[in-house]
Amino acid sequence: MPNRIISVPDDVVPIIDSLDVPFSRWVTGQLRRHAVQSTMSFADQLVADAALAAPGGLTREDAAAIGGRMASGTGRCHR
Repeated sequence: MPNRIISVPDDVVPIIDSLDVPFSRWVTGQLRRHAVQSTMSFADQLVADAALAAPGGLTREDAAAIGGRMASGTGRCHR
């Protein structure tokens, strides 16, 4: 995967340094959560959830995003 460079304000650097995960992983998680919260088909939601559950495991934020979406009724199987 190619690296991307972003510029951040100086006051954000300490926040990045205090993250308990590498910044690139944190950004990836945020972008995936954003994508999951957008309107998706149920099949697409399953694929996104599977990607989040890939070999690094889910973070609490990932699990909360999935749980929140399921609780809201999007992506639930209705009988």
